[in-house]
Amino acid sequence: MRKPLLLSLLAGLALCAASPAFAQTEPPPPAAMAPPPNSAPVTAIGQGGIGVGAVEWLSPFVTGGEFVYDQSMFHLEAVLGFGHTSNNNNTSSGNFDIGVAAWYHLARGTNADFSIGGGAGLFYNSPAGAGASSTQFALEPGIEARAFLTPNFALTFRAGFALTFGDNGSPTVFSLGGQGSGQFGFVYFFR
Repeated sequence: MRKPLLLSLLAGLALCAASPAFAQTEPPPPAAMAPPPNSAPVTAIGQGGIGVGAVEWLSPFVTGGEFVYDQSMFHLEAVLGFGHTSNNNNTSSGNFDIGVAAWYHLARGTNADFSIGGGAGLFYNSPAGAGASSTQFALEPGIEARAFLTPNFALTFRAGFALTFGDNGSPTVFSLGGQGSGQFGFVYFFR
């Protein structure tokens, strides 16, 4: 019984050895090139990230540090500012600014994006010696453009309308109006 099995294996081996070898008809795939040493991958804009910077809203006058959470379709912003001045005549003044904004990216380019959205801000001011503080609240719908000078650094520009409410030392009047607003700032993203 072992003889027919051994003869079959030898016949199969002889047949394989006698058959002609066919040349490869397709060239082999190119070898993957290794990245140069010490090179980090470049992240494009809108690929997510957290950024910090400074911003100035023009109406009401909200200035402070900015925190940005950036995603491919939207980004969120938060602003916080504080100032306190002690004068030589035993008076002091202070202000507190806080704001939040949300933006939907309508268009993205290689180094910029254009968004629609808006923000809300609170401005508290306590002037020196006057004894009368004021609080303003603003809603600001508008547009925002960000220009990325590098993948990690952006300049921001905003335009829109400000709807302001609050205690400003004048008689209380209920009204709904608008005024032009703008914003300028910069953000560094940790990507």
